[in-house]
Amino acid sequence: MKKITFLFIALVLLCGWGVNASVSGDSVQYDVVTVEENDTLWDIAARRVDNTKDIRQVVYDIEQFNHITNPGQLEPGMKIKIPVDL
Repeated sequence: MKKITFLFIALVLLCGWGVNASVSGDSVQYDVVTVEENDTLWDIAARRVDNTKDIRQVVYDIEQFNHITNPGQLEPGMKIKIPVDL
């Protein structure tokens, strides 16, 4: 009886964890942009936003979303994900 109770509790916990993992998964919508010759993150961000948003924040968000630690090392042909909600 103790084994059945333990298995039942373990099953309930694992199912709950699985549901939580699927709900909290990466649901961010993004576009993929290809870096062109002489592009900077500022250039890429400027093409994506209007004047109602702080472009510095948009550049920062793109850096964080793509784990870019040195934006000076962008190379032509690189693919960068741009969150749609920027």
